[in-house]
Amino acid sequence: MTTARRSRRPLFVIAAVGAALVTAIFATVGDGVAVEAATGVRAAIVDHGHTLVWALLTVAFTIAAVRGGWVRPAGAVAVTAAIVYAVFLFAVFLWP
Repeated sequence: MTTARRSRRPLFVIAAVGAALVTAIFATVGDGVAVEAATGVRAAIVDHGHTLVWALLTVAFTIAAVRGGWVRPAGAVAVTAAIVYAVFLFAVFLWP
């Protein structure tokens, strides 16, 4: 079996487990990001956005592991994670 044809499934499994661990840590201990002035929607985004990003990455890598490769649904979830991360960064650094 050539290198190009080998399954990347084990790498996706490792990535999914790693992302799940980060999600669990962020959900229980926190991510260390605090914006004291945040209230309402901004506070919710700052408090939970980073955890949501890692949860979405866990889902994306799990889809790829189950399907045996990076497929469109995994990519769609990963793009959603990137959008959530952009909103999270906006809420932390740029929200007026």
